[in-house]
Amino acid sequence: MTKTIIAIGGGEMGRIKIHEDGTREQKPWDTEKADRKIVELTGKEHPVMVFIGAASNDSPTYFPAVCDVFEKKLGCIAKNLILTDLSQRPNIEQICEMIMNADIVYVGGGNVTRLMKALKESGTDKILKEAYDKGVIMSGNSAGGCVWFEYYDNDEDEDFDGTESTFTTKKALGFVKGYFCPHWNKKPEKGIDKEATSKEVIRRMLVKESKFGYGVDEPAAIMVQSDGDKQVMINIISKPSASVYKLNQDIQNIRPDNKLQR
Repeated sequence: MTKTIIAIGGGEMGRIKIHEDGTREQKPWDTEKADRKIVELTGKEHPVMVFIGAASNDSPTYFPAVCDVFEKKLGCIAKNLILTDLSQRPNIEQICEMIMNADIVYVGGGNVTRLMKALKESGTDKILKEAYDKGVIMSGNSAGGCVWFEYYDNDEDEDFDGTESTFTTKKALGFVKGYFCPHWNKKPEKGIDKEATSKEVIRRMLVKESKFGYGVDEPAAIMVQSDGDKQVMINIISKPSASVYKLNQDIQNIRPDNKLQR
């Protein structure tokens, strides 16, 4: 059984942003190549996709934007799994039915720690692992990319005070080995504060903790296909300037035609 994850490093999905003055701005569809690949891998004309927006506190504007892409443009049947609002959260049997009958799980961006808390408290984390082992395609953008890896960092959390001494990794679901850092091309080269952690500081943190990881530009993505213990990673490029980097003591650019096996 081949198991697949597509983790996107950020980027817009064609939503319309309404500004305070009422003007409307059409955002680009940066993630088109990765989004199309997610749907293509199902081999179905109208695959069922379950969206999890817990990282954004189940923002009411997020799922409609997802539907604009995955339903209207890509032909999916999209379902919204709400986890952070207890009055709308399905029971464990209903969550299991939704996910196990899906072809795709897509996790939205936001705060990874909030997302992990909602997944664990609801029991969704265990259901996701069962569905992944069954062959359901797992995917997501930004925080929704981080969640599939072993580690993410705490730069959006209260236990990070803007200093290097409090900057560390936290455990995610661990379906893929290593640390995942989205928005890599938006990171400054040096420095650290509550607003920005730099590439240099991230590399030092990984060396200090004896970990490796991946820096993923907007709107590049890593596609991970697993068969047994072997994981093959392929870079999906949505823009010529975007890349994926392996992070350790050195930073290695993973070219689009390269396959990284672990």
